[in-house]
Amino acid sequence: MNTQVVYEFPRNKDERICASIGSYKDRLYIDLRVFFTDSRTGDLRPTKKGLTISSILLPQLKNALLACEKAQLTHSESPKSKNGYRGH
Repeated sequence: MNTQVVYEFPRNKDERICASIGSYKDRLYIDLRVFFTDSRTGDLRPTKKGLTISSILLPQLKNALLACEKAQLTHSESPKSKNGYRGH
């Protein structure tokens, strides 16, 4: 799959989350993937942790993320647990 990173942000000090768009067999795909920095070369390398979906499903993915954001605001009113996470 030929891809182009369109957005990225740090997950932690060693990893980044990259959003990319690419095509495979004449179909357009969206890929969200965790990358790590190779300690030997300094290059970003993909992990198996990620999601690849058809671009046709992008509106549904966007709705899912908006629903998570809304749910997070609801959960932010509940007290934090010992591990720093709210909810379940």
